[in-house]
Amino acid sequence: MAEKEKKPKETKRVSRREFLGTSLKAGAGIAAASVASKFLRSDKYSPHSIFASGEKKIEYTPKAGLAPGMIGGPTGFEGAERYQYSADEAPGRAVDALRKLKAEGKAPDKLVIMLPPGAVGHWEKPYPEDAPLAKDVFFEETGIEVVLADVVETEQTTKLIQDYQTGARAYDTYSYWSDETQDLAAAGALLNLDEFVDKYKPDWLDPVWGNVGGDVATTSTSKYLGSVYNVVMDGDYQLWVYRKDLFEDPKEKREFKSRYGWDLQWPETWEQLDQISRFFHRPDKGLLGCTDIRNQYWGFSNWFQRYTSFDNPNQYYWDDDMNPLINSDAGIQATEEHVKSLEWHHKDAISWGWPEQYANMTAGGAAITCAYPNMPKFLDNPANPDSKVVGKLRSGVSPGRVIDGVLVRRSVWWPSIGHGVAANGKYPEAAYLLLQWASSGKVSTWLTANPAGYYDPWKIPHFKDPIVIGSYKDWHINTYVESIKRGSPPIIIPGVTEYRNVLDTNLQQALSGQKTSRQAMKDCADEWNQITDRRGRDKQIKAIRATRPAWPTVVDRPTI
Repeated sequence: MAEKEKKPKETKRVSRREFLGTSLKAGAGIAAASVASKFLRSDKYSPHSIFASGEKKIEYTPKAGLAPGMIGGPTGFEGAERYQYSADEAPGRAVDALRKLKAEGKAPDKLVIMLPPGAVGHWEKPYPEDAPLAKDVFFEETGIEVVLADVVETEQTTKLIQDYQTGARAYDTYSYWSDETQDLAAAGALLNLDEFVDKYKPDWLDPVWGNVGGDVATTSTSKYLGSVYNVVMDGDYQLWVYRKDLFEDPKEKREFKSRYGWDLQWPETWEQLDQISRFFHRPDKGLLGCTDIRNQYWGFSNWFQRYTSFDNPNQYYWDDDMNPLINSDAGIQATEEHVKSLEWHHKDAISWGWPEQYANMTAGGAAITCAYPNMPKFLDNPANPDSKVVGKLRSGVSPGRVIDGVLVRRSVWWPSIGHGVAANGKYPEAAYLLLQWASSGKVSTWLTANPAGYYDPWKIPHFKDPIVIGSYKDWHINTYVESIKRGSPPIIIPGVTEYRNVLDTNLQQALSGQKTSRQAMKDCADEWNQITDRRGRDKQIKAIRATRPAWPTVVDRPTI
């Protein structure tokens, strides 16, 4: 099974104290980052330099294969024009600016970008087969070589911290889990990108080429105290997948309606989901009711979805004065539901991670699960010889709760790879422009369509591109888009790792029977208050209020 390998079972965490330490042990330094492959230059892709009046200038000859009015983008394969751009579009503005900076001696010959191994293929593998490499296209248009520094996900934050604290400046852009943007920005390691955003105008909020969810989604994933620090390149939203063959089986439908009094269909509420899960739970026959994850670190994303749907339009983690809201009827009930759901999970659910989850669904071992967006891509795929669910899967928007007569459904993104510019980098403007180019609607669509990398879709054009749709399945696309629109953020304030770990620990203690749900939420709230006071309540109040625009407002009308 070709699984997305960015989700390890365990993650090495670095504390705030370690991050903000003013010195490292003697001899500490940055381990050499491996470069995925040697950059190849060719006459076909290389710009050439000329000298005039003693100054080095760069002359760019328009390449063959561009559609009328386009100044750049990939060429040489059917459909390449979909990913080409004019000078008035975000990637074109980035290329034009980089050419000027290069001519003025303000841009380097190469930019070193930190990437997780699973993302390298987007840059150094051709797709389609006769297409140029993405890094070659960037070089031919700007004269700047992209060097890929391959760093595994569990080591990214450590490498980043070492680079920042030592001033080694080994990377021009950093890679990290997006929910850690707040801590990294507050610590000074990431550059505030507002100046460059205002100057070069990326297309993140464009109604055609921008991010699904617009400013709400962009604020959720990219901002700290209202300023941009993170450039989105990955769409790790939690999406629900179910067995269509079971849901549409006439015998199953008759028996379900006889037992519960309503037609078997994708549920709108958590109560309905739990009824369906209980109905299909037949472990003696190799079928589990539901396998949304419950293990440490990865499992609390499913608690988030139950909890945040407890109010209209959202149940927040804190009020505007940083008083925890989880020690409430909403928090206690969400936790009780989280624990009770073990009844229709695998007996080892507390230790199950996504590898077990994917393997189980590959074998057709569950009626329902909640997974990363790529599950249909990998499992509903005739090229996967192990899959027993080819043609049998469908997906649905997260269940929710009827509040004030409306249906509040909240998905969540977790954790998603982020990209920022090194605050003390040598060429921050050029580094930002590279990220604007790569994250633009047209270029990112081409990159995301490439199956050699694991970044998932997140922009409007991704869900209209025939290659992306073919990979992620046409029946999954609408679910994906609607889930993003209803996607609540995880914890996204400074101290996220501390707050998150406390929540995770208390949920695990509730799941294992060490605490009642009520005690777990009380203890979590008490510890959260201690973290807030230690970090400075006034600062945290400012931070939590700045996150309010990151929350969705989309609600629905119940129909079941």
